[in-house]
Amino acid sequence: MSLKRILAAAICAAALALGISACGGGSSGSLDPAVGQRADIATAIAAADAAVGALDENAADEAIDAAVAALAAAKRAVEEADALSIAEESAFEASIRRIEEELGRARSAIAIAREERRRQMAAERMKLTAALASPARISAIGARVAHGAAPAMSGTVPGTPPAAVTDLETAPRGEASTVGGWSGRTYRAADNASGTIDTVVLWTDIEAPGSRPFSGEGGKYDATDGLAADGSLPIGAGTDAALIASPEFPTTAGIRTHMADTGGVVRVAGSFDGATGAYVCTPTGQSPCTSSVRHGGGVVLAGGGGWTFVPAPGATVAVPDGEYRYFGWWLRDTGAAHAVGVFHTGIGGAPDEFSGLAALQGPASYRGPAAGKFALFPPLGAAAAGTFTASVVLRAEFGDATDPGTMEGMVDGFMVDGERMPWSVTLGRSGIGADGALSAGGANTARTVWSIEGVAGSVPGTPPTWRGQLHDVNAQQVPSAATGAFEAAYGDIGRMVGAFGVTLQQQ
Repeated sequence: MSLKRILAAAICAAALALGISACGGGSSGSLDPAVGQRADIATAIAAADAAVGALDENAADEAIDAAVAALAAAKRAVEEADALSIAEESAFEASIRRIEEELGRARSAIAIAREERRRQMAAERMKLTAALASPARISAIGARVAHGAAPAMSGTVPGTPPAAVTDLETAPRGEASTVGGWSGRTYRAADNASGTIDTVVLWTDIEAPGSRPFSGEGGKYDATDGLAADGSLPIGAGTDAALIASPEFPTTAGIRTHMADTGGVVRVAGSFDGATGAYVCTPTGQSPCTSSVRHGGGVVLAGGGGWTFVPAPGATVAVPDGEYRYFGWWLRDTGAAHAVGVFHTGIGGAPDEFSGLAALQGPASYRGPAAGKFALFPPLGAAAAGTFTASVVLRAEFGDATDPGTMEGMVDGFMVDGERMPWSVTLGRSGIGADGALSAGGANTARTVWSIEGVAGSVPGTPPTWRGQLHDVNAQQVPSAATGAFEAAYGDIGRMVGAFGVTLQQQ
C-alpha cells in the first residue's frame, strides 16, 4: 500500500475515533471514497479492453496508439486510487495484465500481417516493373460500353494466341470519379480456376439514355415494325428476345404456361424495349400461351393465337447515347506475371466528321483526366509501383489547307493513393492527320519527357511517344474532344503507361 494511502487511512481512523461520520470523498460524490474510485477504474479498464479488442491485422497506427493510451489511463487510475483494499487493487491489476497480454498478441499479429503485405507489395512491384519494362502490351483491346453497366472487354494478352481474352465480364469496384464530364471507375474479375485476376479502369463521357415515344409522332415503332392500327406490337419469330421482360417470365430453364383470365385472355404486365405495358395472348384449345428462356439470353413467347405487346399510354423507350468516347488501362495478373495495356477510342462518329479539318486554322485547348500504371525505383525515394490519376492539357494549332496542324501538351497533377506526386510528363508535338489522328511523323516526334521535381529524366534506348485521336466537331467545325495514350520513362528507374480523354475548352 502506498504511503499516501497509509496516511489517508490513519487520518480516517482518527476522525472516526473523534465521532466524525465521514472521511474524504470519491469522484462519484459518495461518502465512501472507494465507491467512486472503483467506478472510475472499472470504466478505464473497460475502455482499454474495448480499444485492444478492436485491433485486427489491418489496424492503423492511430488505433494502436489509442489502445496503448487507454491501457496507460487504466494503470494510472489504479495507481492513484488510495481507498482500495490490497485485494481490490490486485484484482484490478490482474485485469490490466490480461489486457496487456492481449495487446502484445495483437501487435505481434499486426506486425506479421504488415510484413506479409510488404512482401506481397514488393512482389507486385517486381511484376509490374517487368511488365512496364517489356514492350509487349495487351493489344487489340475492345470494350462494349453501356451507361451504368460494367464493360465487356476483349483483347490479346502477350504470350497467348490472338483474341485470347474475349467478352470479359467485370463487376464495379469502388466509387466512381467524375472530372469534366468524364466518369471513371475500377472493375475487377477473377478466374478461380486459373487464379487470374483482371483489373480494368475505364473512363467514359457516355451520357445517360434519353427517351422517345414508343409509337406515334417521333416514336420508335411504326407499321414497318409490324405495329397494328390499335398500337399493339406483334411478338413473332423475328422479334429481339432480349427486349422482352416481365417478372412473370422465367429466368431459368423450363416452359411456363400462363393462365387466362375470366375473359379467356392471358395478360402479363411487363416491358418491351424498356416501355411499360402488357403482353397479351389468347390460348386455343390445344395450344396454351407459354414463355421460356432463350439460349443466349432473352425470352421466347409462344402458343395460343400469338402474343402481342400493348404499350401503356404515353410509354417511352430508352435511347442510348450513340456517340461517346472512352479510355483506360487493363492489368492482367496470372500469379506468375503481369501484362498491361492501355486503350482509347470513340464510338459513333460520322465518317466525314473531319472533312472540314483542312480548312480549320488557329489555336484550341483541351483539358481532361488521365489514368495509368507506373513503377519507380531508387535512388529517387522508396521503391513504388501502382496506379495513378492525373490531368492532361493539350494545345492544338490547326494549320492550313496543306497541313492540318499540330498538337502538344502536358500531363501533371499526378495523384497516387491520395498523395500528390511531383511529376509531369511533356507530350511533345504530334501531327494532326486528315482523319483526326494524333501521331508522330516527320518533324513532329510526339516524344514524351518525364520530369520529377522539375528534373527531366534521361531516356534509355528509343524515346517513348504518345498518340491520340480527335473526336466529333462542334458547329464551328472544331473537334470537341480527343482521347489518347502515352508511355514515359525516367532513366532506368521509372516506367509509366497511361491513357486520357480531353474536352475542348471555351476560348
